Amino acid sequence: MLAPALRFDRWCGLLLDPATLMNTGGYHDEGLPVEVLPRLLEIEVGEADANAMPTLHRSRAGVSTLDRATRGRSTDSRRFREVLAPVGLGREMRAVLRDRGSVWGGLVLFRSSSDPDFSDDDLALVAEVGAELARAVRRCLLHSEHAHRDAADGPGVAMLTVDGMDVSFDMTSRAAGRWLDDIPDGRVQPSGTPLTVVTLVQRALRSETGAADIRLRGRSGRWLTLYAEAVEPTEPRAWPTAGCVSLVVEPTRPHELAEVIADAYALTAREREVARLAVTGLTNREIASTLWLSVYTVQDHVKAVFAKLDVRNRAQLTSRMFFDQYVPRQVERTPLGSDGWYVT
Repeated sequence: MLAPALRFDRWCGLLLDPATLMNTGGYHDEGLPVEVLPRLLEIEVGEADANAMPTLHRSRAGVSTLDRATRGRSTDSRRFREVLAPVGLGREMRAVLRDRGSVWGGLVLFRSSSDPDFSDDDLALVAEVGAELARAVRRCLLHSEHAHRDAADGPGVAMLTVDGMDVSFDMTSRAAGRWLDDIPDGRVQPSGTPLTVVTLVQRALRSETGAADIRLRGRSGRWLTLYAEAVEPTEPRAWPTAGCVSLVVEPTRPHELAEVIADAYALTAREREVARLAVTGLTNREIASTLWLSVYTVQDHVKAVFAKLDVRNRAQLTSRMFFDQYVPRQVERTPLGSDGWYVT
């Protein structure tokens, strides 16, 4: 989509959790060399640096270059000094992919150090297509292709040892192993730990509560919830490395998934309220009384919700919001990359 109109040497695409802006996967095959990714992850998780994704989300444009973010002093950025410059990539543009206020992904473009920075026209182009890309990612996340249900749906547990940015599995239950294999993300560490898990663990260790969680969509189409928490050994003997973290992986519960679905279908705040009450069995008149609206207004909202979710009645609405992600279906998809990005 961008290559014919915008020149860049390398690029990567990120999937981001709208609730936390944490990286939940993406396409990295044409991005930064593997050897610099551990340091990049360390900076992204634990150190403040210019042009971070949360900063871009708070900005109006949602897109900028590292040179602009540092006002022409890219060398002030750790990412520039320790990640980009060593591999000859001195120019970087970042953009958040958002639709109706929610962030669904990120795009990062690189040029070599000898090239000029991305121009205002380049930024405008990326900003223009960013919403379309966000909608493509959002639609992708709606489709679930869980082709078989042989594996148990229960949660899995793993124990991880942490030494700086190196995160490795110490013990893993069978269920956890199955769910972890479903994570569509790069595995650049010698231990084979997904980048998503490394990021989650580092967030947990740096949080005040010592815990962090994230939702993501696996390769199978199932939505997963990962919960990481720092723990201490119960016996005097220490763990073999600097720290230990427990990881619980389980299918996302229907009520949690309903919020994701509401975001993905771009329901407004009022439409969410109406949909939530509708699936509990309330009539339009009862919803109107609860929300202090007219019956006609409620009818309009219900029609809008039905249209957005492509359903005809309340039963189908309930199924779409709570259960459809667990039902096998066939969806035609065109691969955009090898790590789980698709355009439907």
